[in-house]
Amino acid sequence: MIADYTEAAVCHVDDLVDGQLKEVRVGDTDVLLARADGQYYALHPKCTHYQAPLAMGLLHGNRLVCPWHNACFDVRDGHRLEAPALNGLPTHEVRIEGDQVFVRLTTYKESLENPMVAPDEANATVYTIVGGGGAGAFAAEAMREAGFTGKIVMLTESQEGPYDRPNCSKDYLQGKAPDEWMPLRTDEFYKNYGIEVRTGQHVTSLDPTTKQIELASGETLTYDKALLCSGGKPNTLLGSNADMKGVYMLRSLHDSQHLREISHQGKRVVIVGSSFIGLEGAMSLRKLGCEVEVVGTEPVPFARTLGEKIGRLMQGWHEKEGIRFHLDCKVERLEGGDSVNAVVLNNGQRLPADFVLLGLGVKPNTDFLKGVTLEDDGGVKTDEYLKLADDLYAAGDIAHYPAADGFQRIEHWKVAGLQGYNAGINMAGQEEPYQAVPFFWTNQQGKRINYVGHADHFEDIIYDGNPETDEAFLALYVQDNVIKAAAGLKRDQDIIAIRELMREGRMPSVDAVRQGINWVDVLKKA
Repeated sequence: MIADYTEAAVCHVDDLVDGQLKEVRVGDTDVLLARADGQYYALHPKCTHYQAPLAMGLLHGNRLVCPWHNACFDVRDGHRLEAPALNGLPTHEVRIEGDQVFVRLTTYKESLENPMVAPDEANATVYTIVGGGGAGAFAAEAMREAGFTGKIVMLTESQEGPYDRPNCSKDYLQGKAPDEWMPLRTDEFYKNYGIEVRTGQHVTSLDPTTKQIELASGETLTYDKALLCSGGKPNTLLGSNADMKGVYMLRSLHDSQHLREISHQGKRVVIVGSSFIGLEGAMSLRKLGCEVEVVGTEPVPFARTLGEKIGRLMQGWHEKEGIRFHLDCKVERLEGGDSVNAVVLNNGQRLPADFVLLGLGVKPNTDFLKGVTLEDDGGVKTDEYLKLADDLYAAGDIAHYPAADGFQRIEHWKVAGLQGYNAGINMAGQEEPYQAVPFFWTNQQGKRINYVGHADHFEDIIYDGNPETDEAFLALYVQDNVIKAAAGLKRDQDIIAIRELMREGRMPSVDAVRQGINWVDVLKKA
């Protein structure tokens, strides 16, 4: 509730410089004060995604970037510019009197939807979205934001509409996030904007030549334009009995719910795969009281992505919590009759198990496509507008899209949301090339590591700070004498600055970085 005292002087006109953020108090209400291009703006101070304090983020031009997960807002009007936030920030009235800056509270809400058009029943055009994950959710809203008034149909195999999938391995699995936190939008929201979300729909065929979609139910749908964002299918354990009970994946809300239900005190779980999801699952199951063993083929977890120093650091975080690792080895077989009771490794070790969780990554879910050339990994190749055929677009885990140094396919939540949004506005008639810089985050034992850019391999790593101290550091990944990516712990503003520099094509040389630089200062020297 906003206090009766709704206006206050918050600073002098010269107290802040362009690009500076400050949290101030107006009555009983916290407000984010920002200055950009000589103008003052006042906004809600918390990110609409996970309520991160935006004063700890970074303002670059009109782009206000969240410190935790790099959601982005337009500081001038509060509109959401980038995933993972769906809603924008409410703004407050600012006025200058003499040398004082005054803020008047003008809203009670903590978040606002971006402006969207209402559906028009007279418009018979049908846009169909195959997939109900982050890409599909952002695409549907982007179509309405860009002015499309026809029919939008979203087909998802899930029994739920779009939900916060990254939370399935973290707080939700631990029982710390209630069910009502998980949906991205309410049923009423989708109804109000004419977005028909059809759950429990298995697509068996999509033919771009006929523009027809066949469902497992036998129903056939016709579209005018379609977006493929069908996500990934979990990789299975080769040679294992797929029907054996007690072998689980962690890919969906249902998976997370079931694992939480069975993970009471004393359960022994073996996690096969030392991936990000695998170790987030290990963290959460351990917090539920399980005895957790992790089997990984790499000598050090995440070594190929983050380097051995950071990999050992992260492994140590888990070991301190009682998680045991079996690395540089493979699963020979699963033992048990109808239900698994042990995992046997290729070194002869036998790990007793009440259940097994597979974290072996995913492959693109594209088996239903007809007449579409697939890449070797099962993905599809798009152009710069995320288009792969006439009136057919792709986004998220399945999309190989053109980047500066070749095609990339990225399997991360923020990327899926950005691509879905981009595809959605392009389907609605805009022509906006997809040029976003990849970003992901992982939460390992309560410590968040942010990663920006993309390096499929690296020849060297430049460290700013020491990962072995577990305090704060940056790791910069060098490929072909160019910094292609960076990872950081407790260096949120630096990660944002690096991403903005990458977005603008202004990354410093490797030699300059080796000598030591202030990333925020470099960004501000436009």
